[in-house]
Amino acid sequence: MTGTPLRLATGALAGLVSLAVVLLAPERVFLGITLILMGWAAVEWFRLCGLEPCQIAPWVGATVALAIGLHMLWPDALRAWLLAAVAMLWFGLFTAQLRHRRERPANRPFWLRRLVGLVALPAFWLALVWVHAAPRGEWLLVFGVLVVVIADSFAYFVGRAVGRRKLAPMISPGKSVEGALGGLAGVAVLSAIGAVLPLFAVTPSWQLAMWCTLMALASVGGDLEESRLKREAGVKDSGRLLPGHGGVLDRLDGQFAAMPLWWLGLWQMQLLGGA
Repeated sequence: MTGTPLRLATGALAGLVSLAVVLLAPERVFLGITLILMGWAAVEWFRLCGLEPCQIAPWVGATVALAIGLHMLWPDALRAWLLAAVAMLWFGLFTAQLRHRRERPANRPFWLRRLVGLVALPAFWLALVWVHAAPRGEWLLVFGVLVVVIADSFAYFVGRAVGRRKLAPMISPGKSVEGALGGLAGVAVLSAIGAVLPLFAVTPSWQLAMWCTLMALASVGGDLEESRLKREAGVKDSGRLLPGHGGVLDRLDGQFAAMPLWWLGLWQMQLLGGA
């Protein structure tokens, strides 16, 4: 099995395992599994940042320690400020990507790429666990992850079918404007479905649609950032863990940028309980 069938099979299996972990795992088990996942992503991220194998461990350790420290010590009342700052970081990265969409950007300093990972990866994990811990958090997390999956899947298939205009050819030649619009269309349908679910019964439908759209756009930024990292490192995939997809970064790149926004959206829509 190769190509699209392998990609679909791997994605389906990974999705089923992820769904089981989100819905069935006790909170501590969920924390542990997702922390390991983030740690693996950190290995791949820092490998793309010019570090030798023997140099990666301290950076991964610092990333994991920062995530745990923030989870234990960061005041609940300031969570929105932290994730809003990370969302602004992703906005800045996305703006920089679009500025270089038709000209090859210069490689960024190694220290800058490492610093981005040191901030973005713990923030992704914190958003995951903070959403999961909320009332009905398991289903809120499933819906948030699904937004990015739908945006990515629709963009992939629409882009393959009718993609003509390149979105950012000097960063990620495979992505098209038509594909991105297809992803947004898929997310619009999903948000319309979400609007009638009991999960969002007290939420104005326009707010849900707005946050889903912002997440879809952010996921494109996360995807482009990882593509830029790989171009700077001169590699095709971040790893080989997932057949048909590459590494963990290749599968979760959009989630890294979108998940902090999803927490902020749920906070604004007052769906996080006491958060």
